[in-house]
Amino acid sequence: MNTAPSLSPLQLAWLQEIGLDRHMLARYVADPEPFAADGSAAASKSASGQGEPAVGMPAVAASAPPRQGADAAAPMAKSAPAMLRAGDALAGRAPKQAGETHHAPDAGSLPEEWEALRGHIAQCQACGLHAGRSQTVFGSGESNSPEWLIVGEAPGDFDDRAGLPFQGKAGVLLGAMLASIGLQPDTPVFFTNLVKCRPLGNRTPRPDEIAACKPYLQRQIARLAPRRILTLGRLAAQALLEEDGDLDALRGRVHRVRSETGQDIPLVATHHPASLLMRPQHKADAWRDLNLARSMATEPQA
Repeated sequence: MNTAPSLSPLQLAWLQEIGLDRHMLARYVADPEPFAADGSAAASKSASGQGEPAVGMPAVAASAPPRQGADAAAPMAKSAPAMLRAGDALAGRAPKQAGETHHAPDAGSLPEEWEALRGHIAQCQACGLHAGRSQTVFGSGESNSPEWLIVGEAPGDFDDRAGLPFQGKAGVLLGAMLASIGLQPDTPVFFTNLVKCRPLGNRTPRPDEIAACKPYLQRQIARLAPRRILTLGRLAAQALLEEDGDLDALRGRVHRVRSETGQDIPLVATHHPASLLMRPQHKADAWRDLNLARSMATEPQA
């Protein structure tokens, strides 16, 4: 007899908010599916029933050319119900067989074609993060030589459900940050993360998880050929620059990274918007970094 408590969608939404997703709740809750079936209603309420809804991609990505799949029409803040419904369509992935081992992909073995790379990532089981994800978060936005490639650290809870990066309050702040330096809604930007699966509880990705996902990001950079890269947070900067310094040592100056195709791309590192929500005293530094990224020379160098 199942004696686990049956929680309301609102209670499930609150548990999800603090890092417990339906995979973790399954062992404790008699029926965790109200959240999956009607998450839009639950997640758009607070304790008073009128709280802030889940929000979508920064506004600068909203007008990117239409695409198929996960990055078709990145949603704005008003489209939270549609965003959550999109998160219910789980990416197909082959079940792991008993005794089967997986290894980090070799960049040379990854597909060159954009949609083939998306499919490869959706099926990835190279590290333990695949066991707790709803779906991989490939990225969203302009995929043809964007002016900006913006790289975060790892998907969060909203990202995992929607299959899109930079959902939630951090995404709203990121949109405001980009708008503050004059990026227009039609500015070609691609958004992605260093790690493509959400770490449960929104913990920091481990070095082995970063190593497993980094070849995917490297292949994305090669295919995107962005004019500039903006990394958000210490881990993304360290991984792309292959340096161990803390964020304060890496930000405030222009670096250059070389893609698999030999493109020399300027890179600026700054604070992640999720960090700025907790430490607003760093917003002045982030403002300077963003202006540095906007003003730096972006002519490709061989």
